[in-house]
Parts: sequence; structure tokens; C-alpha cells
Amino acid sequence: MSRSYDLPSWYEEVSAALAYSDHLVLSGNLGDLYPAPQDVSEDFQELDAILWNLLRAAGFGALLRYDPVQGLSLLAGSEEGHEQALRKAGLPIGAVAAGLSDISDIHAKVAAFDSFPVALLLDHASHLRPASGDGAEDFFVAIDAASRARRREHGGAPLNPTIWLVDHPADLPDWFVLQNAALREIQVEHPNLEDRFRFARHLAQARGWLDDLAEADQDRFLQQFALECDGKPLLAMDAIARIAAIEGFTLSHISDAIRVFRTGSRRNPWTSPVLRKRMQRAGAILGARIKGQSHALEKTLDILARSILGLSGAQSGAMHTRPRGALFLVGPSGVGKTELAKAVTELLFGDETLCHRFDMSEFMAENSVARLIGAPPGHAGHENGGQLVNAANRRPFSVFLFDEVEKAHPRVLDVFLQILDEGRLTDARGMTAYFSEALIIFTSNIGIASGSRANNMGMNVLPSDSYPELSSKIGRAVEDHFRTELKRPELLNRIGQNIVVFDFLKGPGMAQIFDALLGRVIRRIESMHHISLGLSPEAASFLRLLCTQDYFEGGRGIANRIETHFINPLARMMFLEGVTGDIYIANVKEAEGKTVLELGTPQPEVQDTPSAPALPEIEEPRIPRRVTPGTDRWRARFER
Repeated sequence: MSRSYDLPSWYEEVSAALAYSDHLVLSGNLGDLYPAPQDVSEDFQELDAILWNLLRAAGFGALLRYDPVQGLSLLAGSEEGHEQALRKAGLPIGAVAAGLSDISDIHAKVAAFDSFPVALLLDHASHLRPASGDGAEDFFVAIDAASRARRREHGGAPLNPTIWLVDHPADLPDWFVLQNAALREIQVEHPNLEDRFRFARHLAQARGWLDDLAEADQDRFLQQFALECDGKPLLAMDAIARIAAIEGFTLSHISDAIRVFRTGSRRNPWTSPVLRKRMQRAGAILGARIKGQSHALEKTLDILARSILGLSGAQSGAMHTRPRGALFLVGPSGVGKTELAKAVTELLFGDETLCHRFDMSEFMAENSVARLIGAPPGHAGHENGGQLVNAANRRPFSVFLFDEVEKAHPRVLDVFLQILDEGRLTDARGMTAYFSEALIIFTSNIGIASGSRANNMGMNVLPSDSYPELSSKIGRAVEDHFRTELKRPELLNRIGQNIVVFDFLKGPGMAQIFDALLGRVIRRIESMHHISLGLSPEAASFLRLLCTQDYFEGGRGIANRIETHFINPLARMMFLEGVTGDIYIANVKEAEGKTVLELGTPQPEVQDTPSAPALPEIEEPRIPRRVTPGTDRWRARFER
């Protein structure tokens, strides 16, 4: 069969090196399938067969192969009597060497063999070990000496080269590899797009996938198959084709087989009918946890909708490799950014633990990137891999939260660029993780402070700003941060229009958060101590005023003030004053810098209500009316 396309460049390197090299050291994509180099019946062959074809074309008569398990074997010979000639020369075909000295003896006999050109293939050469602790240095010295002797004694006669298959050239001694004119290092590269396209057609023809497709559709789906397998060996494409056959996928649904290969899971949570139903109530579900952020919730719903529908990046023609979606949550501290990430995780996957949180304040040093992608070879912890790669491989359907991203070192930002652009990340061990089924969320406080205290106490935005003003100021600050300070405009381009700006918490939102947190405290007391706790409307109102008077502190400030003005005096009352039984707080006062809770008796009209009537039910609050049209839109979109 005639080959109408270019063969991998390393074929030519091997063919040329056979004429002048004693040693060919091959590393890289070993153990794959490769295009057959000449007119043979197979379209694609294993490495042994490829090497033999190249050797035979160069006039070699035989290829011997040694590996630590099977020993020495005649891999291929051009004539029937060649094996007998090799055995007569003392080569122990079929025997396993007892140690490195036996392998060096085999090499010496191959180097001295002159009946016809022959090559020795040392497979798994990185894992050849001496029988004892010594001998490795002597092994390479003996091989080098035998190769040099062959050159001296045979002059211009063809060389009998040794082909080393190694994990990395550094696995061989430096003195043996470096500055050795008789040694050629050759990198066996991964298949390029042309190789993958030809192999995709080969697989499709073998499985009858092309029978019912028009020629134009054939090329389109084959190209998609080849593009989505970028960086994968041909054997991975063969495994994907087997998955497709098992699952009943055709070529038009090859992306589903690729997803199963990447994630190891047949189930796709993104297409779950349960998720579609939950999206009809997405506004209420998120609004139950995030208060006073109607604009941020509406934009988040937009991004989630296209993520679930698989439309992220559709305008750029991305082939299912980028993450499902990305959000850049930015705004004042304590307004619910991290809480929204957790709420989104629970909405999408029903399990908040599927949010992998990385605090970027822990990744401020340049070498901290090793925690994400693993320590380099030879360093402590290399075998453990990277935290980020491990998490993505363990749970590919999940949310990855990078908190306070502006604190990360620029080298860490390069990792994010690769994830957003290619949807994959390879750790120091060579293990690749895919993020094509993940949602990426960044949080940041960029744009809140101006850096100068000369105006507005150093604040770039104020609670008095309208949302359009605040959004515009923060947007400009984010753009300036990435373009000017970090000099990473490409990362900003990958984030695109997915910047979700959070507002300061205003009166109604702060009151909702206060009521929710106070209600949580009351329920905790009732469940742990079996005490019924109530507040009068006046007490609840004054306590709310004490805890919601600073817009800059956000939700965390409200929680801290509840602890100061309610939990601390209540605990003091229960321990020091010996208060037991049900508690009804009639009034709250401040005296001498301390908050005092005054007990009383419930009025008759509120006796039927165990908790204070001032605390409204907050389990499922409605989103403020200004985003109701957006919520209706989601319901209509996902009812189908």
C-alpha cells in the first residue's frame, strides 16, 4: 500500500544514524503504534517492526532484542540461516542474562559479528540493574570498549549498532552519552495531526463507521477525532475506538467515547435530567445562600447555563477540550464570593465536597507551583505528583476554586493559562489531567483598594457607588492588574467576559444575612442544649442594628459581631449567672462597652411562637424582584 503522506521525522534520523553511530538512544513516545514506513500489508506497526523495516532497508540481516524478562531473542531475520549463524557465534538466543556482565558479553559478540550486519535492541534499558550494588560502571565501560574495538578492527565495515530504549537519556551515564560522537540521541515524538487523522480513518474503516456517512461528514468527524486526541498516542485512539464499540457510540458521537476515556466514567453529570430540573430553581437555590447580590447571581446563571449546555467557547470552535466554564468572582471581602462557589458546586453536583479549594495565599513563592504540578525528578515528593493534577484525575466532574488569585506567583498563573486554554495539565511525573468536565472559579479582591490613602481612605470603590459605577471601576482595575502589573493580558483574554462583580452588602442584604446567621445560632442552642430561645422584636431589631452597621466588613463582619454582641453575653449568662431552662430576651443594651441581654417574659400574643417573631423564615428566600425576569428565563430554558 502506497503512503501518500510524510512519515515521522525520527524515521529519517534512525536511518541516517545507522551509517555512522555505534549507539542509538531512543526515548519519548515508545510503545505506541506508528505509520508503516514502506509498502507492507499493515498501515500501522509497533516500534520493533518499524525499526526492523528501517534496518532491512539499510541492508541489515537481523535484529536481536534483549529485555530483562525474556532475555535475548531474534526479533527478525532476512534469511533462514541467520539464526544458526548467530548461535554459532556464541550468542545465547533464548537465554536470560544473570547480570550486567552477561549483557556486556552479548554486546561484545554482536559488535564483533561480521557475517552480515546485525543490530542489538536493548529494551527497557533504563531498568537494567546489576545483580549486586556494583557493576553498572563496568558494564558501560565494557560496552564502550567493545564498540571502539569494532571501529578499529573493521575499519570501513558496516557497524553493528546498539539501540537503547530508555525512559530518558539521563538514565545513561553522562560520560557515556555526552560528547560521544558515536552515539545519537533520538526523540520519538507523539503523533502529529496528520498521523492522528490517518489513524482515525484506519479505525473508522475497520469498524464500518464510514458506511452511512457522506464524504464531507466523514472528514469533519475524523478531523474532530484527531483534534480532540491532541497529545495522545495512537494506542489511546485505539482504546477510545474500543470504548465506542462497547458503548455503542458511532463516529458522530466519538466525543462521548473520548470523555469516557479521560474521566473513566460512563455517567455524565452535565447531562443529568436532575440537573436540568434543579436549574429551573437555580435562582432560588443560590439565593438561599447568597444575599444581596442579585446582579452577580444573574450573571452567574448565564455562565452556568451555557456551561451545562456545552456552549462555552462554541464561538471559537473549541473541540471539547477547554473547561466547561470559568467564573472570575471579584468584589469586596465578605460578600459571598467563596460561598457562591460552594453553592454552585452543590447546585451542579449535589455535593459541596466536590469543590476543590486552593488558597492562593499559600502559593506566593515561585517554587510553590511544584505543589500544583509536583516536585521535579530527584526532589522529595516527586512520586506523589501535584495536588491539582491528582484532584482532577480523582474527580474530573467537579469545581476548582482558586481563592484570592491575585496573591498567586506569576508562575502559578501560567498553570491557569494552560488549564483555561488547553483544558489539561501535565505534572512532573508526566501524568496528564483533563479539566474539560470541570468548572473553574477564581475569586479576587482586585479593584477594591486604590493603594493610596489620600482619597476615600484608600478605597477605589465605596458602598455609595451604584452597581454600574462599582462594576466599571472594578472592571478597569482588573484589566489594569493583568495587563500592567502582571503583564499577563493573555490570561485576561482567556477569562473573557466571565468577570462577575459583587456589590457591597447593603441594608436589605445585610439584614437577610443577619437573620440567617442568628437563626443558625438559635437552632444550634436548641439542638445542643434543649433550650428554647426567643427574642422580642425590639431586642432583635437592636441586635440587628449593632451587627450590620459597617458595609466594609461584609458577611464575615456580621458573623463576628453576632459572636461579640449575642453569643458571648449569652454564654456568660448561661455559665456565670446560672441561667437554665428556656430563655426569652426582652431587650438588648450596651453598658460600659459590653452588650447586655435582658431577660423577660414573652407577651401573650407571641407565646405560641417559640422563636422570636422578628426572625422571619429564611430557608428559601426569594431573589430580589429585579432579577425575577432572568430567573423566569432559566425556568423556560430548562423545562424542555
